[in-house]
Amino acid sequence: MTSGDLRFRASQVIPLCTLWRGFGIYLFMQHYVFTIPNLISFIRILLAPILFTAGMMNEGEIFLWAFAGSLVTDFLDGFLARLLNQQSKLGAQLDTVGDVLTGISVLIAGYLIWPDMIMLKFNWILVSIVALTLSGSVTLIKYRHLPSYHTWSAKCSTAILGLGIWAFFAGITEWGLQLGILILTISALEEVVITLILPEWRPNVPHIFYAIKLRHVAEETEE
Repeated sequence: MTSGDLRFRASQVIPLCTLWRGFGIYLFMQHYVFTIPNLISFIRILLAPILFTAGMMNEGEIFLWAFAGSLVTDFLDGFLARLLNQQSKLGAQLDTVGDVLTGISVLIAGYLIWPDMIMLKFNWILVSIVALTLSGSVTLIKYRHLPSYHTWSAKCSTAILGLGIWAFFAGITEWGLQLGILILTISALEEVVITLILPEWRPNVPHIFYAIKLRHVAEETEE
């Protein structure tokens, strides 16, 4: 076989390899990135700057509509991920990023639109900020990851607090906000304990007892 033949065959194989690699990347993107739950999480992330902009423009009605959409997407991404069996580490992290960006945007926009209402509940809000900062800091220091545990208590606090914040800014009631912050604080402390118990970081840890189970399994495997 001549060197010319080798060059000719190489010219045929290399494009095929490139095509195959591109096809593999496409499949990866389809199955792990562009899933319906992840796309919904992306929508919630995109709603965060809309909330912030509504605050800058002092548009309370736009803020309430955008926040309502954010609450709906927060429910749908997790629900559809379980229903369609499309739960993944990426999805859990996107959900956490959406939570963080939404929380920051809601706090800033809420203060810009309703400063008196924010100051009225300043102590409650400060408690929630301290609790979330503690949970996130411990996990970042130990694993260089945000928690993304999605515990049962976190899901409960997210639902109650989200509706409570909306009702508070809409002038309906303040009790949902206070109850949501109370459950959120308990949830954040639970996440700290889970981080200290887990042998390694992983998403979707529903409660402390599950973390203890994972630790026991890891210890038995090492033995």
